[in-house]
Amino acid sequence: MTVALLVAVREVGAASLRVAPTVAATLRPIHSRWMNETLRGLAPVLSPSADFWSGWSAVRYLNDQFDWQYRCQRTLVAAIMPLLRLPNALLLGARTETLDEVRHDLDRLGRRQGMTAVTAALAYGFLRHLRAWFAVIQRVTRGLTANELSPQGRRAIAQLGPTSPGLRGTRE
Repeated sequence: MTVALLVAVREVGAASLRVAPTVAATLRPIHSRWMNETLRGLAPVLSPSADFWSGWSAVRYLNDQFDWQYRCQRTLVAAIMPLLRLPNALLLGARTETLDEVRHDLDRLGRRQGMTAVTAALAYGFLRHLRAWFAVIQRVTRGLTANELSPQGRRAIAQLGPTSPGLRGTRE
């Protein structure tokens, strides 16, 4: 009887030590890889020798490779918003809106002749805003686990994982 009780206590203790990772811990390596990929995608327009085609290439990257991941991340953001305290939700909403605006401007102006310097400045700003957006998402999800998310939120995290289409081949 005593041996069975000890085994049961050990099993309960071991199970309680296995805590689900937070959403932030799950997103940290995903965001790191995605940030590196985005930097590589926008690097041509940030070069001193950038030209119109460099800007066009940056816009194409955002609309092709970046967009799928971004839509998944936006789905996740929508899923976590109702779980956040109001100040965090407002901050995340503001960061998201700013990133959307800069992305829109980069898309619009990166397609125009004679706008290479402006496109480079927008690309640099976009990278800064993206990094800040990732930091806010990670900060506000430090206490959340995937189990607390809606099915759409859990699906978005799974799609953003290291085998997602946008992140394939970027493992370090």
